Amino acid sequence: EDDLLRPANGYELRDTGQGHHRVQPAPRTARAMQQLLHATKTKTSGNWVGSSLIHLGDSNVPNALMFIDKYSQVEHILNPILATLEALPSASEKDAAISKWI
Repeated sequence: EDDLLRPANGYELRDTGQGHHRVQPAPRTARAMQQLLHATKTKTSGNWVGSSLIHLGDSNVPNALMFIDKYSQVEHILNPILATLEALPSASEKDAAISKWI
């Protein structure tokens, strides 16, 4: 909220290629995300394979509200995939055909 409401972080109404949006920098949010990314990369012991680019305040993610909306969807996309992967060992034990397929 500080980034959105801070007078020094004014916005510019701009056509981002996805319609007209309020493009606004969010330095505090960006700094927090960089710290989180760094901590995550450190925990992977050099095996990070994801992108290290955080879009925020640009044409891809124009402002902090869009950032929250865009990245909060990741959980909804990944949870069913993770649940399926976690269920594979049990399904494999219960059904020989599934075990063979896996």
